[in-house]
Amino acid sequence: MKVIVVLSCLLAVSLAAPQTRNELTCSLCTSVITDLDAWITSDKTESEIVNFVKQICSVLGNLIQGFEETCNSLVTAQLPSIIDGLVNDNLNPTQICTDVLAACP
Repeated sequence: MKVIVVLSCLLAVSLAAPQTRNELTCSLCTSVITDLDAWITSDKTESEIVNFVKQICSVLGNLIQGFEETCNSLVTAQLPSIIDGLVNDNLNPTQICTDVLAACP
């Protein structure tokens, strides 16, 4: 569970950061989405997942001024489609990191 929290935090930070497409962001994104995929397919509801990630946004907002609002906006806008893609469309993490999050070249 701690790994999921840390990886989710890294994903949130990478989503809020200016978008640069390189191997590091791609590798990080792919790792986080792979772990997220495993976690969300373990009997979690979309609402539980979104609320959990928003809690992470809140914690990070305490560390980085103004981050919580940006993070919550990204979660609200992109996380449901990421979850849907992973669960229903069988998208792989590389597709999500390339096509949805633009983290991969």
